[in-house]
Amino acid sequence: MIKLPKLPGQKESPKLWPPTFPETTIPTPFGSVSLPEYKLGLPKLPSLDSRTRSAMLHAIAIDASMLPGTIPLVGDVVADVVEDLHAAELRKILTSEQYDRFLIEDKVAPATIAMMRALTK
Repeated sequence: MIKLPKLPGQKESPKLWPPTFPETTIPTPFGSVSLPEYKLGLPKLPSLDSRTRSAMLHAIAIDASMLPGTIPLVGDVVADVVEDLHAAELRKILTSEQYDRFLIEDKVAPATIAMMRALTK
């Protein structure tokens, strides 16, 4: 079994399964900050009916639309147009609450993960 290294301030090394961050103490100029142990939960998968499947495919296409962005001169324009077209389709497919949740999650995660989170909440 692979053992992760113990970082400064940690009492034990992180565990791979279940994914766990151990209790840690971080020294700062203003004193020590103690963080409790944190267990990462596995994401729930959305039910894959036709509407959800279509939304997931559009989210994957939004992430894939970043690939043309590497083409010099025109890539950025092409990537933006493709992303906007798929975002417009998502607006039609999702409910207003799901779309709002997707926009919030999309700021911190790729569109595919943001869509999974939006559909499971």
